[in-house]
Amino acid sequence: MIYVIESNKLKFLSDSSQTVKPQRGRHYISVSAADKPPLIADEPIADNIFTSTLANTTPRFESHVDLDIICLPLHDFLSSSACRVVHIFLQEKSLHFVSEDTAAITAFLDHLIEANTSVSFGKILYLFFNSQLNDDLGELEKIEDRLSAMEDEILSNEYLHVNYSQSVIAVSRVVRVTKQYYEQFANIIENLNWNENHFFDTAALKYFRILAGRIERLTDNTVRLLAFASEVREAYQMEVDMRANKIMQLFTVVTVIFAPLTLLVGWYGMNLMMPEFRFRYAYPIIIAVSLIFSVSIIWYFKKRKWF
Repeated sequence: MIYVIESNKLKFLSDSSQTVKPQRGRHYISVSAADKPPLIADEPIADNIFTSTLANTTPRFESHVDLDIICLPLHDFLSSSACRVVHIFLQEKSLHFVSEDTAAITAFLDHLIEANTSVSFGKILYLFFNSQLNDDLGELEKIEDRLSAMEDEILSNEYLHVNYSQSVIAVSRVVRVTKQYYEQFANIIENLNWNENHFFDTAALKYFRILAGRIERLTDNTVRLLAFASEVREAYQMEVDMRANKIMQLFTVVTVIFAPLTLLVGWYGMNLMMPEFRFRYAYPIIIAVSLIFSVSIIWYFKKRKWF
C-alpha cells in the first residue's frame, strides 16, 4: 500500500506498492513525499542491506548512507505469543513499513488521514511510536494492583495454601520483558535523535526527546514494579516460614509436655521390682504428680506466650 504526503497532509495513493522487492510472508506499506516513491532496492548494496535486515529481528537502529533502518517489536501486554516485528526503512523522500502483519500500521495511517493532521516523516514516526505506548501506563498500574492484591491476601493469612511464588515469578517475568523492551525502544529513540542523515527537522527532534522522556518514566515504573514483586515474594516466604515455625513450636511444646509421662512409662516398663509397688497409694499419687507436672508446664508456656 502506498501513502503520499502532499502539503504536509497524508493521503492514500494506491493498493499496490513496488517501492520494495517483495519477500514471502511480508507486507509492505510506503509513505512517500512524491507521487512515485524511489525504490529502496535500486542498488545492489541497498538490496543486500534490505534482504539481510528483514532476516534479523533484533530490536535495533542502523544508520547507512542515505538510509536509516529501525527494527522494533510491537509489544503487547495482553498477548503471551511472540511479539510482531516491524522493520522501518527511512530515506529522504520515502518511509517504508515492513511486517508480517501491517493491520495496525494501516489503521494508524488511516487515522492520520481522518484526523487531517499535518505530518512529516519525523512526526509520523513519533506518532506511531507514541501509539505503541498509549496503554502501557494503565497496564503497569494493573500489574501493580495485582501485586497489591497478592500482598493483602498473603498478610491476611487466609490464602497461604496458594503458591504465590509462582504467581509473583510470572508477573516478574512479564515486567522484566517489558523493561527490556523499553530499554531497546529508548536506544532506538536516542539514535534517531542523532539525526545522522539529516532526515528530521527541529520539531521532529523535539518530539523524539518528548518520547524519550516518556519511555524513561515507563522504564522507571517497571524497575519499581520489579522491586515491589520481590517484596511481595519475600513477604509470602516470610509468612510461610512463620507458619512453619508456629507448627514446629507447637510440636516442641507437645513433646515437652509429654516428656515426663514418657519417662514414667519407660521407668515402669522396666522388668524390675520397684519399692512403691508395695505401697497401696503409689499409683494414684504418681498419676496425680504427672497431671500436676503437665498442667504446670502448660501454664508456664501459656504465661510466656509460647503457644
